Amino acid sequence: MPDIPMVPGTSSAPFLTGSAGCSAGKGSARPKPAARHRVALVAGRCLVSQADTVLALIRARRRDDVVELVRSVARDASLAVAVTLLADVQRKVGDRWQQNEFTVADEHAATAIVDLALTAACFEAERHPNTSEGTVVVACAEEEWHVMPARMFAEQLRVAGWEVVFLGASTPAEHLQRFLAADPPTAVAVSCTVPLYLPGTRRAVTASHAAGVPVLAGGAAFGKAPDRAAAIGADAWASTPDGAITTLTGWASNRPPLAAPIVDDAPALAAGAERPPLVERAMSTLASRFPPLAHYTGWQRARTREDLDCILRFVEASLLTGDDSIVTDFAPWLTSILAARGLPDGIVPLGIGVLRDCLPEGLGEADRLLAAMNAPN
Repeated sequence: MPDIPMVPGTSSAPFLTGSAGCSAGKGSARPKPAARHRVALVAGRCLVSQADTVLALIRARRRDDVVELVRSVARDASLAVAVTLLADVQRKVGDRWQQNEFTVADEHAATAIVDLALTAACFEAERHPNTSEGTVVVACAEEEWHVMPARMFAEQLRVAGWEVVFLGASTPAEHLQRFLAADPPTAVAVSCTVPLYLPGTRRAVTASHAAGVPVLAGGAAFGKAPDRAAAIGADAWASTPDGAITTLTGWASNRPPLAAPIVDDAPALAAGAERPPLVERAMSTLASRFPPLAHYTGWQRARTREDLDCILRFVEASLLTGDDSIVTDFAPWLTSILAARGLPDGIVPLGIGVLRDCLPEGLGEADRLLAAMNAPN
């Protein structure tokens, strides 16, 4: 549930450096079988070069070499170190997608190898005896398809001795409630990577509470503090496995009173109800202010519509949590994404301005947030 994922700090952990394929690339010679499995433990070594090595192996489609390297990390160091390595690789994959160096297909292919390597690492890791006397259900929020952070966290919990039920990506809140009611666990851990899906996370929290189960929230969507988690009614927030386990251990012996959201969801719901017609009005207005739109293909127009919709959904996430930084952080990120794909720098401010002009009455807070997105840094 990490930010990718909830992992401990790496400053003092022992790390591994491998000799397998450091210069891997297209046309590079595959190592001899004996060399492929040489991995040396180096205490205190930064994982950056190791993550670069793994990414190079992934790009060269050397799946088995990645699996062997990561398995060695788990065996000779720990699963936590292996997870830290794979999380760093996933971040690099995401960065390359953002910079338009990776397609979605490249990203999916890389994640598939990371997933396989994680599975192999889990079989190498020694499982501690179960001392928690508890079960944790780990799930992703509705619409949240970034499943890897949740899975990494689930496997670390399992190795730490917990019974874990992993529900995977985008679990509908109603189905989650029915699942929990049938056999209530100690806790639910809900993972959310993108703030876009915080409304779905709030529904998951509500569903879990309806089944009488406390919720631990985590993931990059919550930022670096507990405020967003508290805003949507989660009972606790954690950014590391150790922090999560400490909380869960306390809950196993003394279940907490269930929390309530501290931010009213009415403004976010009102904005969400207006979103579909607002996007259509904005598309019409944008056509008059951005002439190149007339020459866009159907696919390009659909992506533009999605971008406008996405901006508004980030506004809704800010309204839901009372946190303006969700939108002010999003605007430069979206600008960088579109710039890497050849769009002009001013396209995001133009789109935000169009949305403001098309807002219906009664959405003053949404207008304020859109204005904040366009404010100079």
